[in-house]
Amino acid sequence: MINDMMRAEIWLHERLDTQQGIEELAERLGYSASQIRRNFKRCFGLSPSAYRDKLRLDQATLLLSYTPLNINDIAFKCGYRNHSAFSRAFLRHHNVSPRTFREQEQSRLQKLRSQLRHEYEVTIDHAQAKQGIVTRFYAKRNDERTLPDELLSHEALEVLPEKLRRKRTIGIVYGFNSDNDFSTADMGVEVEADIADELAAPLLFRTIPLPTYRYASVDATALSELRSILNYLLTKALPEQEERISGAPLQLVWRDEGVNALGQGTFEVRLPLAAPASGARVSKRLLN
Repeated sequence: MINDMMRAEIWLHERLDTQQGIEELAERLGYSASQIRRNFKRCFGLSPSAYRDKLRLDQATLLLSYTPLNINDIAFKCGYRNHSAFSRAFLRHHNVSPRTFREQEQSRLQKLRSQLRHEYEVTIDHAQAKQGIVTRFYAKRNDERTLPDELLSHEALEVLPEKLRRKRTIGIVYGFNSDNDFSTADMGVEVEADIADELAAPLLFRTIPLPTYRYASVDATALSELRSILNYLLTKALPEQEERISGAPLQLVWRDEGVNALGQGTFEVRLPLAAPASGARVSKRLLN
């Protein structure tokens, strides 16, 4: 049952911008809708619909905070049918309107920028299309262990076949806005898109597309640096270069190949970026 609820959570996460209902999820997993609601809440503390609303609103706060997208576009991207439905849901959850939240965030980000303690070398680069073979991790509720702690404990990756364990380790971290703790991530290996179907993924792993994308890159040696790096990118490095995020999840790519590199050595923090403005240079470049 826990494995099925993990599949349900992933299904919800991957369909934030759709109107697909819980009945479709239940049919896909072979349960009744009431069973899904009951067991999902037991695992995640919220009903499936409330959990999806939270994910949608978390994504909305990210886009309101760090992009110039208008509120109608944000509502549509986050799965709301119209501006009014989005505004009602946002007000109910945050006690302020999306517009007021955006204004408050600008003040918060200015203050955060003035408090930065570290600067990092940032490169704008491109990733070619690949695929990932990954499994889902969650930060444990009511536990002192954080999600980075969980990711460093890489026993789950040891079940991968030897051929896959030699591939480059990747992490995909969801929900990095504000000062919230990281709570959900995928961890696994990166493979070439044309061979992924030839490599059997074990139970609890799944194959996901890793499309071509632009990203801001910073090298790091410890997962504890993530929040500091993100604060620097989001409040200083990217705004100064008129770059903005796409809203896609943060990616971590270990420099050395093999799952044993996890927890040691250098890894790359990749923050996906929106397409550049018309006429802008798109080659690899270093931000000063």
